[in-house]
Amino acid sequence: MALLQKVGDLLAELLSTTEYAMSYNQIRFLVFLAVFFSIFFLLKFRPLKKVWILLGNIFFCIFSGWTGLIIVFGTAVIVYIVSLLMERVYKQYEKDKEGKELKPKEQVAFLSRYKKRAKRFLWLALVLILGLWIYVKVGRFIGMPTVISFKQMFTGMGIIVPLGISYYTLSAVGYLADIYWRKTKPVHNFLDLLVVMTYFPHIIQGPISKYDKLLKQISDIPKFDYKRVCFGLQRMLWGYAKKMIIADRLIIYTDAVFGNLANYGGVEVFIAVVFSGMQLYADFSGCMDIVIGVSQVMGIELEENFRQPFFAKSASEFWTRWHMTLSAWTKAYIYLPIAMSPRFVKVVRTLKKKKHKWLSSFVNSFVPLISVWLFTGLWHGTGADYIVWGLYWCAMMTISNETTLVMDKVTKVLRIDRSRSWFRYWQYIRTYAIFVIGKCFTAAGGLAGFVTIFDRMFAEHKLWVLFDESLFTHGLDRKNFYIAVVGIIMILLVDLIHERGAKIREGIAAIPLPIRWCIYIVAIALVAVFAIYGPGFDASGFAYGEY
Repeated sequence: MALLQKVGDLLAELLSTTEYAMSYNQIRFLVFLAVFFSIFFLLKFRPLKKVWILLGNIFFCIFSGWTGLIIVFGTAVIVYIVSLLMERVYKQYEKDKEGKELKPKEQVAFLSRYKKRAKRFLWLALVLILGLWIYVKVGRFIGMPTVISFKQMFTGMGIIVPLGISYYTLSAVGYLADIYWRKTKPVHNFLDLLVVMTYFPHIIQGPISKYDKLLKQISDIPKFDYKRVCFGLQRMLWGYAKKMIIADRLIIYTDAVFGNLANYGGVEVFIAVVFSGMQLYADFSGCMDIVIGVSQVMGIELEENFRQPFFAKSASEFWTRWHMTLSAWTKAYIYLPIAMSPRFVKVVRTLKKKKHKWLSSFVNSFVPLISVWLFTGLWHGTGADYIVWGLYWCAMMTISNETTLVMDKVTKVLRIDRSRSWFRYWQYIRTYAIFVIGKCFTAAGGLAGFVTIFDRMFAEHKLWVLFDESLFTHGLDRKNFYIAVVGIIMILLVDLIHERGAKIREGIAAIPLPIRWCIYIVAIALVAVFAIYGPGFDASGFAYGEY
């Protein structure tokens, strides 16, 4: 009885926790994962595996609170009902179209009547789903506390933040839009929809997946494959190394400097700015490595979210390599719908007919682009700093796109060989500088902090901190500072290897088994020894876990 009481007390303590209670880099998640995989591989039939994944999703979500799970469930019900209603409208269209001989224009007009009906259902779902998301965003912006019960929420005390609301909201909106555009068909089994919407490896930080593609993989889980499982575990281990060895060290230094800029200047602030970009990359891409690795162990291939972003040569190329699923989502559901909208196309054509060629070209490219970046800024946060961040990247993308031909001509006139290594390195450094400058808009608590960062950076040089060891008093001692720097170099080296097309895991798999396992043991030991642990041996949450 005493043992059962202790187990009950432990479960009560776990289930009473608040937002993001089971982060991917906590001991409890590793225990959960060990139990989950143990039973997952014992199950023989694919339907049972899918049910087990759904149960794992629910158990994982429970750790953020029952009320949050109820909201996610309610969202799934809305998505499910609306998707079937839109399908019913289009089925009626197919039925009514039978036997009618319509010309192309008549077919378009005939279909538009049914699309208008389907659009009403789509807008109803968007108002409900995005309304909740906006409520959470605005609530956070005005400082409402996070609560875990409906009673607290309805009495005006705070907001409930469902687990992964920003990510499952975008996936759900994309799913409904694809059904409206007749690009995909709705899921007819509610539990199938629920299993993809709550899929635990990616619910907190993505990647943003297409429900139909994910469901197909979950429904067709391959048999156990030793090589695939090893590859997945290796990917996870690399993710934990990025997060707990590198990112969690770098953030100690950047928080110390950005949190009290008046006491720092020159080189100290410059290093913090450089570290901030690498810290975010190690944190976010580390999480992606973990969730992609977890899925790969099961036989599910999630979309890649990063492709060596610091080897991008321009701002435009950077966003084809960084947070790739968000970029793909905004292109598919914001940029293209605006750019291809009949009304928008009509405006652009009117400007062109009136011989405003430059203006029509500018409007055609800029309006969809600024819409994307205003949304992206507001998706990350609701403050003025995030809006300015979005506008900043919109400006950088516009400049990058509009000056490509000019730069080609300039380099030809100056006889600069763009294929030379030094020119490529200059482009990499320039892109990284653009990235970290943008990061500074939100790094120090707002636009005033952005101004202070650059004011303090250039107020004095403080070069002596590089030689008198005072640099090692800003949160990181000498040993941890050097570990962080070596970690950054390792990330860049691994990315360079991948950029050149080599496959590290394939190389490891070709090594004889005894040596290979020695490498595994050493890698696990390095992560265990050099990881940064927070209070109670729970490492800090991931950077994008709050979006």
